[in-house]
Amino acid sequence: MSLSENLQNLRKINNLSQEELAEKLNVSRQAVSKWESGSGFPETEKIITICEIFNCSMDELVKGKISSDIKTEKNDYDLIMTKAAKGISIGVAIILIGVSIMLTILGLASNDQQEEQLALIGVIAVLVGVVFAVPLFIIYGSKIENFKKKNAKIANVYSEEEIEKGNSKYTIYITIGISIILLGVIAMMLLLGLKTFGQENSLPVAILMYFVTIGVFIIVYSGKMKEKFNIEKYNNENTEEYKKVENKIGKICGIIMLITTIIYLVCGFTFNIWHINWVVYPVGGILCGITGIILRKDTN
Repeated sequence: MSLSENLQNLRKINNLSQEELAEKLNVSRQAVSKWESGSGFPETEKIITICEIFNCSMDELVKGKISSDIKTEKNDYDLIMTKAAKGISIGVAIILIGVSIMLTILGLASNDQQEEQLALIGVIAVLVGVVFAVPLFIIYGSKIENFKKKNAKIANVYSEEEIEKGNSKYTIYITIGISIILLGVIAMMLLLGLKTFGQENSLPVAILMYFVTIGVFIIVYSGKMKEKFNIEKYNNENTEEYKKVENKIGKICGIIMLITTIIYLVCGFTFNIWHINWVVYPVGGILCGITGIILRKDTN
């Protein structure tokens, strides 16, 4: 395909008229028309600007094959990534809700004997949350993997304007998510300071966890939505080297979380410290995050 055909297809994919593209490039509509008809060729400076506008490389624009089918590819990619962002975020929130409910149940206990009885109900609440969350992770993870198998590499389907808009939303959502978590911390500190509940009562922490659940949902969702605009990362993830690293990370994190769960249950039933031993899960999550950062370092 020639530059003229690629330019015309890119313009149509991004719903721009010749006049609108000409305005962005600070040229006349006739100049754009000549480029698209093949009777003229843009200067190198304009080619660079065109690549920035449509978020594509110079090789893709001049030598590549950018067909109108990329619009369908964009719609398919955008749809599956958006649904996956929602599904995975909901899964994470469900697990955190389970932990929040468990802490709430434990906080309602009036004595040690009742706390032991309610502890089992609390653990069941957490496990129920996991039971509902894991299928979401599997379903949407499989959908993404199936899409990757059919589309091992895709073109830069988002324009510069769309990426900037996505980054702007990400900043807003992250700010909201963190603010909600901080409000939860404030609420917990007030309850502890006012001594509304006993020193070892888990209700203040439960209230914090409800705030954390909402905040983390927003943060995870916004992070996944921002990630979908990183087409370079998507293409990199389909390399054999990256897949091997991800497989290794998955196995290590699986072992970490298994050990975390064992520690949580053993400490809970043995020492009856349900009100505090939940901290092993954030620690396990942090260890998984550190593992991912270290092992992915060489693939970036």
